[in-house]
Amino acid sequence: MRTAAPGESDIDCQDHNAITCNGQDGEDESNTKTLDHRSNETNWGRRQKVERQKRNFEEKKSRLGVGRQKLLEHLSQSKKKRIDNVLCDGVPSIPSSYSSDIISVSFRRCVFTHIPPGSFAPSQTLQILLFTTSTFDTIADDAFLGLKHLEYLFIENNKIRSISGNAFRGLKSLVHLSLSNNHLKSLPQGLFLNLPAVKHIDLRGNSFHCDCQIKWLVQWMNGNGKNVAVWPPLPCAESSKLGGRNLTDLTVNDFYCVASNIIQRWTFKLPSLSVQSFQYLSDQYVVITHPFEGRCTFMEWDHVAYVFRQYNSIKGVSIVSCMPLVIGDQLFVVVAQLIGGSSIYRWDPNPGAISSFRLFQKLPDTRKPNDVEYFRSGEEHYFIIADSAKSGASTIYRWDGRGFYTHQKLPHWYRDTDAEPLLLSGSTHLIMSSGSQRPLVYRFEDKHLRRLTDIPEAWDVYAVKHFTDPEDGVFACLVSYIGESSLVRWDGSMFRQLQQLPSRGSHVFQPLMLGNKWHTFLGHDFGYAYVYQLEKWKHWEVEEVSEGEGLKGPLVQFQELRVLAARSFATVQVRGRQFVFVASFGGDTMVYEYVEYENNV
Repeated sequence: MRTAAPGESDIDCQDHNAITCNGQDGEDESNTKTLDHRSNETNWGRRQKVERQKRNFEEKKSRLGVGRQKLLEHLSQSKKKRIDNVLCDGVPSIPSSYSSDIISVSFRRCVFTHIPPGSFAPSQTLQILLFTTSTFDTIADDAFLGLKHLEYLFIENNKIRSISGNAFRGLKSLVHLSLSNNHLKSLPQGLFLNLPAVKHIDLRGNSFHCDCQIKWLVQWMNGNGKNVAVWPPLPCAESSKLGGRNLTDLTVNDFYCVASNIIQRWTFKLPSLSVQSFQYLSDQYVVITHPFEGRCTFMEWDHVAYVFRQYNSIKGVSIVSCMPLVIGDQLFVVVAQLIGGSSIYRWDPNPGAISSFRLFQKLPDTRKPNDVEYFRSGEEHYFIIADSAKSGASTIYRWDGRGFYTHQKLPHWYRDTDAEPLLLSGSTHLIMSSGSQRPLVYRFEDKHLRRLTDIPEAWDVYAVKHFTDPEDGVFACLVSYIGESSLVRWDGSMFRQLQQLPSRGSHVFQPLMLGNKWHTFLGHDFGYAYVYQLEKWKHWEVEEVSEGEGLKGPLVQFQELRVLAARSFATVQVRGRQFVFVASFGGDTMVYEYVEYENNV
């Protein structure tokens, strides 16, 4: 321990357990092992004291930098006040008491591990507090409580990793806060809201992980803290989604900080094979295919009871698909049947009738319809029926203003199980899945389908469902009953595989937009359905992993739905709420609701 010279006001409190940090003039502390640093001050001693204080100010200016000269000059102008500055070097813990007129305390190379609550409560007069090159890594709530006159707080070049949300509570006079050159990855939400007078915040030398935990800071800097000068940290850590970007360049729109869940709402006690949502005359509807009942059931939203209710139906025999077509102000429904042929019904309400749908047109015999899909090319309206019979042929029908007629037949013997219309490079295409070959991609040219390519490494694909992301392009979900289902992406000339998922016993792998993120639903005949969420990738390539880890990719498991033998999924939005209908071939038809809530964790 260093002994203070006569008139010196800087105290070295390296072993403060043996002393009390005390900077008062003319007082003799009677505690055992207490430094008496004011003894027999003479005129020579007072002059030496002034000179020492001047040298001390110059030393601190050099150490703290030009940016803090204004602070020290302010103190040097307080000629009528006694100014005591305490320097604690290498102490194991924070002193428990201080002189009543100490204004500045500096901790250097200290070895305590954290700053506990109320550490400086005995010191009411402190205006400057400095921590530098110390080993502590945590600052607790209310660590500086009671320092109502503290104006400058420097916590620099330490190993701070964690700061509690209310660490700076009570610092109503704090003007300058420096947290520079620590190990901070984030800051707790609202950390600076307890600093009403702050004008400068220094965050330099920290590498923040720019995720939802830091969103509040970006929002504060552009809102309530826009008049506070903030020296920003290092660019965002590369491990974060916003890696490499500067914090000052970010906005709240760069963050997606929403947690979500899919909650079961209702159950309809009938098995179903497909479900379709559609809009007609500004209202939202859902049609459910019940094969065993031989019925297309239409559901609408009850704006009084806030539930879905049945409002109409179409009867048939062995119905496998009910596909709504809205053309202008007319509503048609293509009803595909295994027995009795397929038909088209038109919405034509008539008071007193059992159903508001009237038979509009009988379609030529389709041996074994398996899927019906509607699409447009320019101003023309079409639909296609995929025929899975061995000698059957899938058929395209076109609307001519008065009815639907056969437009084109695809080759026989393909045993097509699914058709998927989509846009590639701005033009209409179709992907046909079959039991005889890999999925074929057709381009619609001169009002006819022409074979373009196939999807490589995709055998035994039962169905394909696609989705388009404005930023990342066109994706397709390929479901396989035996083996693994795949996520592929269009690269401009062909579909390339991104990811495979185990899917033994699956008939559906369907993408849906929930909130503002894409999700995929994978149904299983021998288990529950799984929901995956599409995450952003920097590079849309398959990630190499070691053997046994499985194939990673952009789809991340999100949730399990307790639905057996799921065959189809559809989403419908009403009154600001989003619902997911699930058709189950082996159980009940389920209705879930997708809900979102703020999550900054």
